[in-house]
Amino acid sequence: MSPPKRKVHVFIVSDATGITAERVISAVLVQFKQIKPTFKRFPYIKTREQIENILAKAEKLEAIVIYSLVSQELRTWVRTEKRKKNVHTIDLLGRLLERMGRLWNMIPAFRPGLLKGIGEESIRLAESIDFTLKHDDGQGIQTLGKADLIILGVSRTSKTPTSLYISCNNNLKVANVPIILNVQPPKKIFTLKRRKVGFTITPEKLAFIRQQRLKYVETTDYTDIVSIKKELEYSQAIFRQIKDLKVIDVTNKSIEEIANEVV
Repeated sequence: MSPPKRKVHVFIVSDATGITAERVISAVLVQFKQIKPTFKRFPYIKTREQIENILAKAEKLEAIVIYSLVSQELRTWVRTEKRKKNVHTIDLLGRLLERMGRLWNMIPAFRPGLLKGIGEESIRLAESIDFTLKHDDGQGIQTLGKADLIILGVSRTSKTPTSLYISCNNNLKVANVPIILNVQPPKKIFTLKRRKVGFTITPEKLAFIRQQRLKYVETTDYTDIVSIKKELEYSQAIFRQIKDLKVIDVTNKSIEEIANEVV
């Protein structure tokens, strides 16, 4: 069984919607499998008082504050204020503005809100990515019915990266659900009228992937070829019980190839 994930509060502070900033940070944090981020977005921030309240909340929750602020005054103030509090902050725009200004020998306008017109498609894409992140590895079972696509498979069959790739490139809400040996999947899996795909792989390839993941850990059932064969046989038995489920063999396939076959 995988070790419990570390819950991390992430505050997104922006003088606009904060959607783009959240997407960028989500794409980063999904690479850290030991982390379970909880996002809270603070859009249209204009004053020091608003930021001060946010930093106070962040300090209480030990949250990381990601700020996407065009205003040079506010960014400078955040850097000053964070020294008074025990808060970790990351400036998304500051260094980019400064480096590009030096590159072209120009001074930025430092005016929030110049990037206008987030269309419905952009908002839908942000919502799809947010849904996919919140429904990774069996999370969010209560709202599984809102998924456009459900991916099932045993651990390390590329469910998470494929889900995110499809979500980002095809604007779909994707949920992925792990198949665990001798554990019955949620009943919804068998009854929901949603597109479902099952991932399978050769036992040898899966053993290799897991061994690489746990290179410095002694052999366990997780990497044992006999146990892996049992897992895969169990997953196939589950797949046969799910009506209209398509099974895809992901052995030696790239994420792009798998996603193309799914879509």
